[in-house]
Amino acid sequence: MASRRVNALTRDQIVTTVKAFRWDKKMPKWTVIVEGRELPVRPLVLTAAGVRPNDSTNSHMAVSILESLGFETRYNARNLFDLVDHQVATHTTTETETHDA
Repeated sequence: MASRRVNALTRDQIVTTVKAFRWDKKMPKWTVIVEGRELPVRPLVLTAAGVRPNDSTNSHMAVSILESLGFETRYNARNLFDLVDHQVATHTTTETETHDA
C-alpha cells in the first residue's frame, strides 16, 4: 500500500512538482505525460509527496494514482514505437523482395 502522503496527492501538487522536476537518468519503463513532458512515474510521485526514495510505493501504485488524477501514463512507450517501426520496415522489405522475385 502506498504511504498516506502519496495517497493524498492532488493533481495540482503533481503539476507544481513538474515545474522544478529534473531527471537525467535513464527513463524507466513506466512514464507519465505532464504538461507535455514525459517523466518517470515513481520518482515524480515520491518527489511530489515529499517522501524518501525507499518509500514502499511501487511503480504500479504510482501509475494508478496518476491515472486517477487524469494523467496519461505509458509503459516502455519509446521502445514499443521503435519496435513497431522496425517491424513495419522489415515487413515492407520482405514483401518487396517477394514481388521482385
